[in-house]
Formats: sequence, structure tokens, C-alpha cells
Amino acid sequence: MRNALKPFIFATTLGLGVAMSAASASAITVDGNLSDWGITVADNNNSNFSSPSTTIGLEASFTEDQNDFAGDNGYVGPNYGGQNYDAEFMGVAVQGNIMYIAIVSGQRPNNGLSKYSPGDIYMTTPVGIVGIEVGGGIGGGAGGMITEGDAGSTYNLSSNGYTQSYGTTDAAQTAGSVWANADWIQDPIAPGSPVQMEINGASTKVADADYAYTRDTDTNQHSVIELALDLTNLPDEDGSGSIGIHWSPSCGNDIVHALINVSAPITTTEVPEPGSALVWLVGVGMIGAMRVRRRKRS
Repeated sequence: MRNALKPFIFATTLGLGVAMSAASASAITVDGNLSDWGITVADNNNSNFSSPSTTIGLEASFTEDQNDFAGDNGYVGPNYGGQNYDAEFMGVAVQGNIMYIAIVSGQRPNNGLSKYSPGDIYMTTPVGIVGIEVGGGIGGGAGGMITEGDAGSTYNLSSNGYTQSYGTTDAAQTAGSVWANADWIQDPIAPGSPVQMEINGASTKVADADYAYTRDTDTNQHSVIELALDLTNLPDEDGSGSIGIHWSPSCGNDIVHALINVSAPITTTEVPEPGSALVWLVGVGMIGAMRVRRRKRS
């Protein structure tokens, strides 16, 4: 048995009303290259996530680790980087109505078919849960970049959060697609957290994000998820409130979470009241707690 620390990150929150306008902010290109964010993603501990650019309308950022050397000899947890899909960095920027999200994770060439697999992006809005499909398709071997419209993915997990097999998603659940009223698979290590999205008959597609997921195309030790989403597509009953963004690998031991406040009007479309998953995410995000968890290594 090995201990694993699971962080819940309450990121710095700023209002959209004080974010830089699209005209004055430096441009962000959604291509998986995060140099326009002011950070470096490179192998062999040569990454630098410590000083993201302040000229892009940055709302929140968090660096969990930059360690590429732990590999599978360590455990997924704070400062033990380099494992399959360990959470390393999250940044959120807003320019006008466009929200940009950048996520850096550890990467091994199995693309999730063995050990851990990537989770989907889980977001809270004032009136409901919204999910963004990460995608990936079946693992094994090196994988090319994934962009919006490519195949979605889900994975069947063991009791330790290891990937046992690949599952096919609904054809409509493509990479970068944004959904309300989806089902969420919890990671199997108690108390559990939402890691994979599955759409159902009640799910509603609300948008397609401009999306890039590098997998093995840029570095051997990292993958980058980068996207742009028009906030006017997000359900919100009164045009203001908090949006929480959460991502983790399938085991749920390593989590990055950011919370931003939106003060500009977006839309009046309503989503049914959120359930316990929203209570879970907002609650743990607000307290910024760090808990010790244990899991078996096979």
C-alpha cells in the first residue's frame, strides 16, 4: 500500500468584468502549443509552468508538478510527476466571451489503454453540470493529435483506477463536444470523484469547443489539452455566477481545479438543478482541502 495525496485546488478567482478585452489581450491559438500562454512544455524536467503570461486575460492557473522522472515507480499525487496522465498544470483565460482552458498532464505512449486513462473535463455552472469530451479512441502505441469532431473515449476501470478495456462512446460524443445532463463515472477509489462522461437520452449538446489534444505529437512525457469555448453557449439563468473547471486521470488521485467568476451576461437557457456531483465539487473546491488517500498498486 502506498499513500497518495489528493489535492483540491481552489484557484484565484477574478470577475470576467475585469478581464482584459479581446482587443487588448494577446492572442491565443488553440493548437496544443502553450508558448502563447507563456509556459514551456518539454521533456526531462525542462518544462516551466511557473509564470504564465498576464497579457492573455489569465483568470486562474495552478501548477501541481513539473517532475518527469517519477514514472510508474511513483504514485499519482502531488510532486510525483511523469505517470500516465498525472495532473500537472491548468490555466484559464478569458477574452471577451471566449474562455480558454489549458491542461498539461503526464503522458506515456499507451494513450490510456494500460495503467491510467485521461478523464473528461467537468465544469459547474450556476444551474448545472457541463462536461467536455476529451476523446482519444482506443489506446496502444503512439497517438496523433486529436481535434474537435474526432472520436470520443471512455474506459472500463479496475478497483485501483487502472484501465481494463476501452469502451465506445455514443457517436455524437465527439472530442471537444460540450454536454449538459450527462452521466458521470466516478473514480473507483472512495470517496470518488467524477472522471468520465457518458451522454444519455436526456443529455443536451450545448456547443463544440475549438479543441486540440496533443497526446504524443509534441513530447514523450506530456500531453496538452487546449480549448476555446464561447461562454454564451454555457447554461446560466441570470448571466452571472461561478464556473468551476475540474480535470483528473481515471484514478482520481491527482486533480486540478479552477474557479472563475462570470459577471458578463451569457444566456438564459436553463439546465435542471445539479445533483450531488455539483455539491461535491464546489464543496471541496471552496475548502481547498488536501486529503490522504491510499490505493493498491498491482
